[in-house]
Amino acid sequence: MASARAAILRNYVSVALDVGLDPYRILADTGVSPSQLRNPEERLPRGAIASILERSAIEGNCPHFAMLLAERQDLSSFGPISLVLQQQETLEDAIRMLVRYQHLLGDLLTFNFELGGDSALVRTQIISNIDFVPRQAHEAVGSILSRAFTEIGGERWKPDCLHFMHAAPRSLEFHHRILGCPVVFGSDVNGIVYSREALRARNPSYRANLAAYANSYFEAQFPSAPPQSQTDRARQALYLLLASGNASIESVARHLSVSPRTLQRRLETEGTGFSAVLNAVRKELVVRHLLNNVHSLATVGEMLGYTSPAAFTRWFSSEFGMSPSAWRRSSNDDHKDADPPEEDESGRAGQQGLSAPHPL
Repeated sequence: MASARAAILRNYVSVALDVGLDPYRILADTGVSPSQLRNPEERLPRGAIASILERSAIEGNCPHFAMLLAERQDLSSFGPISLVLQQQETLEDAIRMLVRYQHLLGDLLTFNFELGGDSALVRTQIISNIDFVPRQAHEAVGSILSRAFTEIGGERWKPDCLHFMHAAPRSLEFHHRILGCPVVFGSDVNGIVYSREALRARNPSYRANLAAYANSYFEAQFPSAPPQSQTDRARQALYLLLASGNASIESVARHLSVSPRTLQRRLETEGTGFSAVLNAVRKELVVRHLLNNVHSLATVGEMLGYTSPAAFTRWFSSEFGMSPSAWRRSSNDDHKDADPPEEDESGRAGQQGLSAPHPL
């Protein structure tokens, strides 16, 4: 079963009680026992984690619930990997170490590090077949991660901004107070943007001899990621690559360091193929994007790797039995969010005015 460390829900009960919720009822409804939260290494179903956070925000009328949770966490929430992260010389070293050992955090999310121009993006993506927008999970992950790096490197390791694909809450008071940097909502990515200067900034606690010892010890204890099916690896790659328009088998194969022919052959031995994996990921993501209501239909199509609105509409209609615009309208009664952007005949909406560094 796909799972993630219970550490992401550290102090959940106390935060939920503070906002007037009954955390034990919510945990029980999602099949999680309070005793499981006492051990940060306990593995919880990743869908349950996203559901717990989202329900808490909705039922507690607290859209900043993830912010309150992040405020009560620190570097230790990352478990064993925190020991080696705090011994890295620069922020870039720490980020690359996190990406390398991200499997230790479970498979709720995936990280990717992308350099470009004067900035860099730590792209995050929640991997779970859920039928809602995981706003709180994305905000929790981004906030906990950015605050952990600032805890290690101080102000020089503070991000330029955080980007979230979902709509902004009515008030950003808690986001600004807890994160201390601009936050962009309605973005085309989920992730954290850092300047090149921040990436090169030296860790004030760095000691070369301690770092060498920590790295060698950590590599001996956790030499590599556990075996993973080619299907799961391809899914994770597609979650990251689709938004940037790289949905081809060549792009995914390059990301996985194999040839396209090898990738297809390995998928076939697991009873599937690249087209089937791509289609499944698109079906999972399109539900989130349409429920989000922030992006136009044309933009949603682009985020799924389609080069024209017509191609996206044809695919969606064949999979869901109606057009994406009809599906969005019918779903708005059950999923309340920001008003959909007004679109012209091409299906495009006006660009939102967001003043913050763009992710690459």
